[in-house]
Order: sequence, then C-alpha cells, then structure tokens
Amino acid sequence: MPSVLFVITGADRWTLNDGTTHPTGFWAEELAAPHRVFTEAGYAITLATPGGVTPTVDAGSLTAAANGGQEQADAVAAYLDAIGPELRSPARLEDIHPGRYDAVFYPGGHGPMEDLAVSELSGRLLATALRSGTHLGVLCHAPAALLAARSEDGSWPFAGYRMTGFSNAEESIGGLAGKAPWLLEDRLVELGADYTAAAPFAPHTLTDRTLHTGQNPASSEQLAREIVAALAPAESPAETVDRLRATFRTGRTKSLDWRTDQLRRLRALLTERGDDLAHALNADLGKSRKEAYRTEIDFTIREIDHTLEHLADWLRPEPAPVPASLGGAKALTVQDPLGVVLVIAPWNYPAQLLLAPVVGALAGGNTVVVKPSEMAPATSAAVARLLPRYLDTDAVAVVEGAVPETTALLAERFDHIFYTGNGTVGRIVMAAAAKHLTPVTLELGGKSPVFVDRDTDLKAVAGRLAAGKFLNAGQTCVAPDYVLTDPETGAALADALAEAVEGLFGADASTHPEYGRIVNRRHFDRLTGLLGSGRTVTGGTYDRDSKYIAPTVLADVAPDAPVMREEIFGPVLPIVTVGGLDEAIAFINDRDKPLALYAFTDSDAVRERLIGETSSGAVGIGLPLAHLTVSDLPFGGVGESGMGSYHGRYSLETFSHRKAVLDTPMPS
Repeated sequence: MPSVLFVITGADRWTLNDGTTHPTGFWAEELAAPHRVFTEAGYAITLATPGGVTPTVDAGSLTAAANGGQEQADAVAAYLDAIGPELRSPARLEDIHPGRYDAVFYPGGHGPMEDLAVSELSGRLLATALRSGTHLGVLCHAPAALLAARSEDGSWPFAGYRMTGFSNAEESIGGLAGKAPWLLEDRLVELGADYTAAAPFAPHTLTDRTLHTGQNPASSEQLAREIVAALAPAESPAETVDRLRATFRTGRTKSLDWRTDQLRRLRALLTERGDDLAHALNADLGKSRKEAYRTEIDFTIREIDHTLEHLADWLRPEPAPVPASLGGAKALTVQDPLGVVLVIAPWNYPAQLLLAPVVGALAGGNTVVVKPSEMAPATSAAVARLLPRYLDTDAVAVVEGAVPETTALLAERFDHIFYTGNGTVGRIVMAAAAKHLTPVTLELGGKSPVFVDRDTDLKAVAGRLAAGKFLNAGQTCVAPDYVLTDPETGAALADALAEAVEGLFGADASTHPEYGRIVNRRHFDRLTGLLGSGRTVTGGTYDRDSKYIAPTVLADVAPDAPVMREEIFGPVLPIVTVGGLDEAIAFINDRDKPLALYAFTDSDAVRERLIGETSSGAVGIGLPLAHLTVSDLPFGGVGESGMGSYHGRYSLETFSHRKAVLDTPMPS
C-alpha cells in the first residue's frame, strides 16, 4: 500500500513584528481535502508534528467565509472530527524517516511560519526527501518549511525550483502583511526560488521535478490529486497506444452519440473549469484572463459549437454519379475514422492549439493521445488533471513530458499525427511518421509578411497591425512578422505605429494588464538579440527577470538584418522598404512560403495580384489574424509553413478517411 507522511505545524500562534501573537495553527481545508484525496486513492497516512504535540486548527479556517459557505465549512469540520483520533495522537517528527514514505505533504496555515520555518529537524527531513526523490507537497504557507532545508555544503537545495506559495498580495488582502515579521514570497525569492503566483485566492499549483507546491487553500485538493497522479504507475507509450487502439476496435467511438457526447463534455470542461486554464495561462505566459478566454477558451468553445451544429450533416454519406456502363449501381463516400491519433501542441497557445485539434479528432470518431507542451507547464498540468475528469479515459490519454516522452510516443504507430510547432521539430515528426507510413498534419509557421499600400488610412492600418502583432506579446504563429512598404509610407507608418502601441498599452506596457510576457529566458535572450537590427521607433526596453520585452517597432531594417533571418515570434516588428508592389511580391516569393500573408490596400488590382502571384497558407486583407475565427475557412500552411489544414469541416476531413463505396447489384 502506498503511504504519505503529513507534517503538520505544532504552533498555535504566530509572533508578529510588534511582539504580539496571532492565534493560528493548521488551516482546516489544507489538511482535510488532501487527506481525503490520499485516502480515496488508497494511501496509508501518517500524521506527524514536532514533538508529537496535538496540532491546533486555525479557528478562522472553520468559518463559513473561509470555506465558501456554511455547508462546506460543516463538511470540513466533520471530516476533521472523523480523523480526530489521528490528529490527537500524531507521530513525533523526531522519529520519522522520510524514506519510508512515497510522498511527504505539508499543509499550511500561519503555523509553519512560526515553527517549521526555523526547524532544523524539518529542514533535514525535506533535504533528505528531495535527495532521495520522494515527492514533496507543500501548500500555502507551508513553503516556509522549505526555508530551513540545507544541503551538505550549506546551500539551499530548492534554489532554482519553480514554486508557488501564499503571495504577498494575498497576505495584504488578509490584513496581515503589515504586521508580518517577514513575507513568504519575499523569503523564497531571496533564497533563489523561481516563484510564480496567480491571481489572489485562485487555485494555482506548480510542479518542478518532485516538488509540488500550491498557492493557497483553494489549491488543496488540486495539489493532492497531482501528487497522486505523479505517483501512479506510469503507463508506457506502447501500453497507452495499445489501450486506445483496443477501445477503437470495439467500435463505440464511431457512433454519432459518442462523438457528440465527448464534444459536449469537452465544452463543459471549458465552461466549468475555464478559470483553471486561465490561471495556468497567466502563470505560463502572463496572459490576462480576458485574453485567455478570448484567444483560447472561448475560441475553442466556438469551434465545438460549430462542430456540434453541423457534425450530423458532415457525416452523412455523399452520393457520387456513376457512368452509364454501371447502370443500377450506387456510388457514395463515407467519412471513416482513422483510429488512434496523436496531437502534439505548442506552448504559445497551449490550450487552444491542443484542444481545437482534439475537437476534430473526437468529431472524427478517433481515440486520441494528447501531448501538451512542457514549455507551458502550468497549462500542461491543468490539462492532464482536467481531461480525465471529463472525457472517456479509455479513448483520450494525456502524456506529459519533454523530448524523451515525445520521442517515445513518435516511435509508436499512430493512424495520424497532428503537430503544431516549428519546422525543425516538424521534420523530426515527419521522419518518425514515415517509418509507419503515418499521415501527418504539420502546422508550422514562418515569417508572415504585411504589404502596406500607399494612400491607405495609416492610422487604421497601424491600429489593426499593432493589435495583431502584439497579441500574446507577439508569440503567435500567424502574427505579422514584418512590413513591406515604400519609403514614404514606411516613415509615416512608423510614427502611426508608435501612437497605436501607446493607444493599446499606454506609455509603459509592462504595467498594462493585457500585455503578456515571453515564455522563458531562452526565448527572451534570443529576442533581445534581435533588437539592434534597425532604428527603434518605439519600445526596445526589456527586463530579463520578468521576461518583459516592450512592443517594439524597428525602421530602416535591411533585408539581411538578423531580425529578418528567422521567424521573430515575439513583440518586434521590422519595417522593410521596397520600391513598390512588384518588388514586394518578388521579396515574398524569394523566401519560404509563409503561414499567412497580410495586406492593407484599397486597390482591387493589388488584392488580386497578391492573391494570385504569391503562395501562403492564407491571405488576410485589412485585418491580421481574423481568418482563424472563421470556422468554415481551412487553417494551415504550405511548404515550409506546414501541410494539411483544420478548423470546422476541415478538421473532420483531416481526422477521417473519405472512403469510396460502390454498390453494384447482382443480376436477378
């Protein structure tokens, strides 16, 4: 039987900076909810305190206000009563060896700030558990216990770990920040933690290796479930694919009822747990709640609604004419599910670009292996936690991980692989698929150009261009990558873009709630290396600690400047001047085919030439990115920008085989 050790504070009060004390102890929900989760999962639980003292529950944690209502408060109190014998006779922490347990869990409350934060005994236990690979769950104020841990050389063993805990903002809202002798968030950061907080009192957890941290009481159940999932016997990629293939062969995924039921369940996930995803997106990319819903959650809901509305019609057999020589025969095509499909998602829109393809895979009647991006770990964890709660676990499996896990998956035989990301990995995916003759859809990217014609309304152009470019801090595969225009228009456009950026984000975008952050420091360093590629019109400032790069427009950019040699994928917009439309078309055609081409023009002739004389995944006239919102348009690339397409009916086509059927009657 697996086992977990709960280390509970023995303090019943917290000494404040004026010498007075604040009555406290452990927080009720933070013990009750994880205890219940581990119990239901079949774990043997040991409770321990320093010296074996009976722990005190913080009276404030039993109130209706602290629990979202009296009914929930009564339920938490009843649970603590049920485990009362355990609480009254805990083990002595001095007698505990962490190697005997599969996991160690620290509930919070202000109590740990008093005793566990300075407990060498607890610190040694934590350091030993970390070295041995024991999974550690540390919740709310309990990360204070991590402060006492030391390696043999005296260094802090948790330096560099991604973690969360009760935030300064939450302490301020609770009214104790000004009275606290020190704040948890500050101490963790001072010691070298890679600390991240979500919105105050919203569920938020982080996992880094074997360390699992939760921000606040609302994270209690979620954190425990993630540890249980991490300790569950790992299913190999081969076992996962075999299990899903066995499900597919039963035939139950082929019915319209199953398909629509799964789509409705996925929709319920997005509507009921959308805030969970929004918090995760904020943690990974600094996305505001508004942007998370607009570009990821609601976007996917609309895709589901469109599919549900039309799926029955899309699946109806389509008759085909037959030649006279086959008189009496009937011909038709039917949409046949493919089998087991793999969806590999990127990090820039880690919810939408994972779940929108899953919509098509489920609509097609397939089973699906879902691989979220490890570069968006909070979203990956949220998806891994939520999908099994809503979807058929015998038909949909989530595999988290990085390169080793993806490589292992690609060694298996799938019936279709759908990959969104960069061209380098796209080639690896395609090579792996070729070994099994598996069809692929590759949604890649590239440098999407913008042609701005002379005599256009540059104020309107700048507003639309800036909004499209700097969405998600420029980390969008179809973001405008660079501008082509004549010198006179370019100079005026540069000034208009500076005004447009300030209109969108104010004088300092770092303080604007709708402006995001770069995903990690590796990409941040790559992007800041591009800032010297031209004259800075606006922006150019950055802060490495917060991974912030200001919305930046560069003028006087040479065609061979560093910023023009690779897809930017960040908030840097270069303006390259050309002699006119002919030179612009030649410039575009001399480079890899882009995922999108945008143009601002009032001329029908210019529109026709750009559409007819260039090749790209899509063309957007007058409004960047908007073509993605039209469900009846295919979204996909061509050449270096990808192959295949999806959205709406095109998703069903991607994840189905159009099977020809000819029924020729026998002579009577």
